[in-house]
Amino acid sequence: MKQRFSTLSFSVFFLSIFILFFSCGTTSKIINEPAEEAPLIQAPETETQHKNQNHNKDTITLLFAGDIMAHSVNYYIITYEKIWRDVHDIISEPDLAFANIEAPIDTTKAASSYPNFNMTQKYVQAAVDAGFDVFSLCNNHTNDQYKSGILETIKTTQAITEYTKESFGNDIYFSGTKETADSKLSALTYNYFEANGWKILFLPITELLNRPDSSDYINFIKPDEESRKAFIKYAKEFRDAHPCDLFIISIHTSEPEYTRVITEKQNQFYMDLLEAGADVVWANHAHIIKDRKIVVDTKSKRDKIIMYANGNTISGQRTKPELTSKNPTGERDNTGDGLLYKVTLHKEKDGSIKIKKCEPIFITTYINTANEFVIKPLNQDFVDYLNDVPRTNWAKYIERRIKINKEATKDLIEWQ
Repeated sequence: MKQRFSTLSFSVFFLSIFILFFSCGTTSKIINEPAEEAPLIQAPETETQHKNQNHNKDTITLLFAGDIMAHSVNYYIITYEKIWRDVHDIISEPDLAFANIEAPIDTTKAASSYPNFNMTQKYVQAAVDAGFDVFSLCNNHTNDQYKSGILETIKTTQAITEYTKESFGNDIYFSGTKETADSKLSALTYNYFEANGWKILFLPITELLNRPDSSDYINFIKPDEESRKAFIKYAKEFRDAHPCDLFIISIHTSEPEYTRVITEKQNQFYMDLLEAGADVVWANHAHIIKDRKIVVDTKSKRDKIIMYANGNTISGQRTKPELTSKNPTGERDNTGDGLLYKVTLHKEKDGSIKIKKCEPIFITTYINTANEFVIKPLNQDFVDYLNDVPRTNWAKYIERRIKINKEATKDLIEWQ
């Protein structure tokens, strides 16, 4: 059973924020106190946060988010716990929740935004407290703070893991970075653990880096045909060497941002990984939501799944939502939404694995009246709340965003 308390962030950044739009981010300089010298502290005990204990060991429920980002505007909030308050129950209920940390976490340096991201320890701890269990650390921003940033990220995630285990008895997993330089596939870092009686193997990789330096300290696979074939072969051998109930591969994929297009080349790569032994391919990078595909493999008797992109879980890319547009589908508007994809799997008596339920839960980054960026469920209840406040322009905007995401993305089923 998971037991978590929210943590308070000490620092509110009192500064002028200058925002420019670029690929992958909002550019601004964050001026603040020396980065995180004080230890994490526990918030007053108001509500114990639990992971529901699943007593049925034949069933496991997983939740997959998208990119956790931190632009300047995301730090400008009273407490990071507030970011997650309205989706905490959604994230904490499944047996495992997965997310991608799209930045180094170097506590020896100040927080920073695009183009060279750096998160604070408390910002990431707030995501852990919200209910996330498993994190990929490898993506195109992993080496934004160079080799030292990668090594400090490892130290920070170890500190978060130890703090959460010692304080609440919860196991948290990070992988995707390396303590020593090694480009061999055998050096890829991963997580191999048990949850609710299921053996889980989690392997994250990135096909993109914004700069070439220190790539040997990251789970980096070049996005060319030869490298992909080598990784597919390795994935099969890796699965064989690590007996498990579920093999989950996270890919920060080499593809254009801000488009919902799924190329045949990408799809075939993911399908080849399923054929090699992966049960879940969880892809990200586009910063918007894409389709999902359930693959019913009658030969192996294992249902499998591909998520092509789950968008941004939290970011500051949508700073000026097109509230009065009749069709707000601009690049920045799409980056404000994300997908929490909830998957329930069951072990059958014959040893097969069946997907019993897939639930797409759409979320959005809302800018409240205090100009704080917080996550809200993208649903009618939120629309009703906005009408009651009243923030009618926001209510109409959210109604349009609900319609756009339901129509623009879908769950596909493929039988083999």
